Order: sequence, then structure tokens, then C-alpha cells
Amino acid sequence: MTSHWAQTQREGWLCDLYGKDSGDGTRKLPNKSVQSQLVSVLDNLLSGKSSPKESAAKTASLIMSQENVDIPWNNLLGLYLDAVEKFADEKDLKALVDYIVELASLPDAVNEGPETKTLDVGGKTLRIEPGQAVVFEEGTLWRDLPRFSSNVTESFQGPERYLTNLRPPVSPGVAKATWRNLNTYIALIAKSTDAQRIPVLARQVGLGLKTMAMALEYSPDTRLGKNIELHAPAAAQWLRIAGDEIDRLCRDGTQRMAIGDLWAGSGGSEVCDSARLQFWRARIVELGY
Repeated sequence: MTSHWAQTQREGWLCDLYGKDSGDGTRKLPNKSVQSQLVSVLDNLLSGKSSPKESAAKTASLIMSQENVDIPWNNLLGLYLDAVEKFADEKDLKALVDYIVELASLPDAVNEGPETKTLDVGGKTLRIEPGQAVVFEEGTLWRDLPRFSSNVTESFQGPERYLTNLRPPVSPGVAKATWRNLNTYIALIAKSTDAQRIPVLARQVGLGLKTMAMALEYSPDTRLGKNIELHAPAAAQWLRIAGDEIDRLCRDGTQRMAIGDLWAGSGGSEVCDSARLQFWRARIVELGY
């Protein structure tokens, strides 16, 4: 599975963007390109050939070897989140969690010279001189994982996103599996003690509340409710993997989430409290999960 995934990345979008003419009318991603090497890092991580710590160190070395740090960092985020969505085995997803924790735990990235490095910030090119830290608009590399949260949020729109927004759209079965994988990954982050020490990762637990509400609060004649079979497995993963964390959030009662018609009909409000969690648990049992 890992080698197949790596091949699809090299022959797909990375080849389209960074491939070179092979002389026979075809394009190929050069093996020595930083993009191909980043694929190898994740491939080795997922196949167990390298540890999360080793993989994070190799990633940092590759990205900081480039003059423009922005491009390989964005490439990595794209590769990483694609792997999150493609891999269903919790062992693989746990390895991806451990890897991102190790990456965020590295010392702040600093241009060690001798050349100037660049970042694309707000449509402008920012120069990073030797000795300066690499700071994006969204924070410092590595501890703030710049753009990680915004990329996750963009993906976190429900399984319908995969049915309509992708070109070409995928089948309902693939959409269900992809949404389940993404939620399994975020639930594993919520469960990980190490991940919860990283502020940018600790904030992701609230996404579980969104998944629960979308999956369990809408009647069959609504846009979300008609796709309940695509949503419910992801909600079940949250309760199985990170049920204690969801319970803690609901006991606090500080989170709010848009309500579905079923919860509204039960007199519920936008507050995510213990009563709302009880409703979700009853619904997931009712649905057979």
C-alpha cells in the first residue's frame, strides 16, 4: 500500500508541477528532487523503515536545504494530509500522528546560511537572512506547523466534499472511507498525550464535535441527513478512540456548534454539553454502531 501511494504521488500532482521532460514525450519527477525525497520520507515512515523521529529530522533537513522554504513545506503538507486521508490502518495513522508531533517538537527552524532563504508571505517574498528564524504568517517553523490547521480545516467539510469538490469526484464508498480516515487521525491526535502538548495540535479536538453534530443531528430529508451512512462511521470512531476527550469537552460546556433539526426538535441548543453528548450516544446506538 505504501509503495503504491508513493507511486501515485510521484506520477500524479507532483509530476504535473515538478516533472521534467524524459525525452520521449513523457514527464517524470526527478528522483533527486526535494519533492520525490519527501515522498520517500513518508513512505519509509509508513512502511516502518524509519521512526517518526528519524523521519521528522530528515524532513527538516530536506526542507531547509532549499532556497525557497515555502514550496517544499507546502508540498509536505499536501503529501501528509493525502496520506492521512488514504490510509485506514490505525497503526499507519498513529505513525503519522507521532511524526507530526516530532516535527513540531524540533528546535525552531533557523537559516544556518550561508545563503539567504525566502518565503512567500501575503503575496510578497520575504527574505530570511542567515541567523534568522523561519517565521510564516501563521507562526514559526517547526513548532507552530504553519498552515497545518488551515489545511485541515479546508479538508474538514464532511464526506460531501469528496463527492462534489474533487476532480474527478469519488464514489460514495471512497468518500465514506476518506472521511472516516481523517476523523480517525484527528481522534488519535486528541487521544495522544504528546500531541496535546503541541498547541496547534491540541486545538484539533474540537473538530470531533463538528463531526458528531453533522453525523447525528439531521433527519433523512436534509442535505446532511440523507448521507448519514457516509457520516456515521466517522462519528463512531470519535466515541471509540477519543470518547473521554469528547466527554471532557462536553462537561466543560464551553464549545458551541450549529445544531441539526433532530437536536433542535429535542429542545437542544448550540452548546455542546452533557445532554447533547447523551443525545449523540443514543443516536449512534440507534444507527447500529
